[in-house]
Amino acid sequence: MLKVSRFIAVALVATGLSSVAAAQGFDNRRLFFGGGLSQNSVSNFDNATGFQIFGGYNFPAIVRNFYVDAEAGYMDTGKFKRTAPTVETKAKGVWGSGVARYMVAPQVELLGRLGYDFGDDDGVMFGIGAGYILNKNLKLRLEYVIRDTVDSLQFNVVFYPW
Repeated sequence: MLKVSRFIAVALVATGLSSVAAAQGFDNRRLFFGGGLSQNSVSNFDNATGFQIFGGYNFPAIVRNFYVDAEAGYMDTGKFKRTAPTVETKAKGVWGSGVARYMVAPQVELLGRLGYDFGDDDGVMFGIGAGYILNKNLKLRLEYVIRDTVDSLQFNVVFYPW
């Protein structure tokens, strides 16, 4: 029953986002892709280094300097290890989130993230961070993202191919 509820929630969010995109006119040039490395922590385990890949769509400005993006991606935490007794674990899976961006300077933005992780660490995820825009096609991001069990410090590169 829980998986059915998750599927319904994802379908409703996707429908809502696609309705907004359709109402504003879908523009391929607003698509972006990215990936990066993360330092992940879980209670009672050593930290692990992982990665994430994602894609998204940035909507036009809601008000001056304030934007909202829709993102979906895949993350892998890497292996968490613990000794005495020796145990290894990891988390991986897909996620989706909305990202609010506020431009504080021409090349600097503050980020807030709220979404849902559908993988091994399923549940609500949220985060904060900052981005630095190198040029019209490339952006660097540093974020702290909290999931149900895993906390991540992430460094990502975002690419706008158009």
